[in-house]
Amino acid sequence: MQFWWRDDDTGRDEPRLDRLLALAEATGRPLTLAVVPDWLAPATIERILACPLASVVQHGVAHDDHGTGADRKIELGGAIERAQLEAALVAGRERLEQAFGERFLPVMVPPWNRIADDVLERLPALGFQGISCIGAPPSAVPLRRVDVHVDAVDWDAGNAPRPAAELCAELLERAVALPGAPIGLMTHHQVLGEADWDDLDHVLQLRHDGVDTKWLTAAELFGGT
Repeated sequence: MQFWWRDDDTGRDEPRLDRLLALAEATGRPLTLAVVPDWLAPATIERILACPLASVVQHGVAHDDHGTGADRKIELGGAIERAQLEAALVAGRERLEQAFGERFLPVMVPPWNRIADDVLERLPALGFQGISCIGAPPSAVPLRRVDVHVDAVDWDAGNAPRPAAELCAELLERAVALPGAPIGLMTHHQVLGEADWDDLDHVLQLRHDGVDTKWLTAAELFGGT
């Protein structure tokens, strides 16, 4: 069974990022950080580069909502003028490339896991070679696509982290249903309270009797990007 770990909404200088990176090192699990370019702080760059298990992908531009009011939240679409959005996406990619070098992969993680079809179609021309969402329909756009499958947060219950046993069961269920596919766990370190870190540690130590488990790096997932 193959798994991978993506944590969204990174960029700001905050103590919970230190805790997240320390957990990756303690468990030996590769961590793919979806970084918001406009949030990126110099101290955050230093922290990420100091963790050899951390890789970086791009999480939109500023995590702003460009929906029209009645729509669900979306940054990569909605009412924003497309030339403006495309310029911001390229500038964000270049900033992350400069900050993280080979630790950055040109992969887009849309904020709220939503992207308009016309924006998705433009990603290859804007220098992106991969995309990662959750629950999005398949697309013919020539991008390496590796999605996450299990959300560690119950957004309908006050943004509460889900219990470890529930997450482990769902990860294993997905792995059985999709044999050979990398099953993705999505976390948000900003919502974790003190008691939640032990639960996440337990999930990352997931074992299954008689079956080898491997946690994949971003480079392994998006090979060729």
